[in-house]
Parts: sequence; structure tokens; C-alpha cells
Amino acid sequence: MTNEQLRAVMKFHLGNFNDEEVEVTDDTVHARILSDADGFGAANSKALYKGAIRWTLAKADKRDPDWPREWIDMTVAGLAGVLLESADV
Repeated sequence: MTNEQLRAVMKFHLGNFNDEEVEVTDDTVHARILSDADGFGAANSKALYKGAIRWTLAKADKRDPDWPREWIDMTVAGLAGVLLESADV
């Protein structure tokens, strides 16, 4: 999986949770769209998004990457680079 492909998947899933109507780009900060206070308990946008990205990487035969502690404050491009670097180790 390339960085470009992962960013496209990330932007697609962010778009699914985008009640805020934020323009979703490589520079979008996850916290502008995702929250652990929406949804139903553990089924919130932050957890569901992270699960979808982990699943995507697993299906691309990547290792389950270490997620930065404050990934929610990262941009799409920034997080994609960190995840792919960690998933290739």
C-alpha cells in the first residue's frame, strides 16, 4: 500500500464521519472531524475510524502499526506517513 493509497482511504472514511462539513484534504487534522464523545459508547467516530484504518492496513498485508499517542491532532498526511513507516518494520 502506498502513502497516496492510504491517504485516499483515510480521507474517504473521514468523509463518512464529517457532520462538521469540513473540507477533507491531506492537511485535515483528524480532531476537526473525529471525536470519542459522539456515537454510542465505544462505537464512536474516533474508534471506528482507527479500526477501519487498522483493517485496511491488515488487508494490505501490513503489520498493525504503532499509533502515535496524539494521532487525533495529526493531519491525514502526517499520520499516513507515520503509520506506513511503523507498518513496514
